[in-house]
Amino acid sequence: MNTNVLKWYEKKEHIDEMKSWDKGKLKIWEQQVANNFPAGAKILDIGSGMGREAFALCSQGFEVVGLDISKEAVDKANEEAVAHGSKVKFYYYDGEHIPFGDGMFDVVIIWSQTFGLLYGRSYKENFLKECKRVIKPEGLLSYSGHSLLYLSEHYNDCLDGDKFYPYIERDIYWETFSLEELENYSKQAGYDIVIGGEGEIYVPEDGIVLYCLSRVR
Repeated sequence: MNTNVLKWYEKKEHIDEMKSWDKGKLKIWEQQVANNFPAGAKILDIGSGMGREAFALCSQGFEVVGLDISKEAVDKANEEAVAHGSKVKFYYYDGEHIPFGDGMFDVVIIWSQTFGLLYGRSYKENFLKECKRVIKPEGLLSYSGHSLLYLSEHYNDCLDGDKFYPYIERDIYWETFSLEELENYSKQAGYDIVIGGEGEIYVPEDGIVLYCLSRVR
């Protein structure tokens, strides 16, 4: 994991900002994807942050484990879980090696555009293979990314090639994709696409993200 990304997500002000993003529910596209999960599925939420997705999925009857590179976020999310009586557990990891055994999860999710923080093709390819290791046979993987086309039309000043810089300090960026590029990562790592497309967030003014849901071959 890039050092600047690690540092950014350990800063208290950024943890507080993540908390402000929490609307306590799944985004429209996330719910559409979750409708494909088996009832009671065991889900690994990678890049869980303050736990928005994890808590929302738990409330729908799923067994959820959160994983994040930020020790600060993990601690805060576990505090939230205890405070609200949630069964979700959050764990720290190094951004490369998933600290769980083979075939432990029905579903792995990499939402909130975390996929775009895995800089470089080889990193993403290797990481999706590591995800495959912990997914049960014929289990599911879902991840999302920023749309290069959408951002070029609406936030072109924040783009440098395929890199999206949403913050003035430019310490971190998100890699952006076409839907074909996003899905190809999954196919090359040994998954078959189930669904994919442009996903709505909460309201049309929020814009769109790209997402895909795939199944282990």
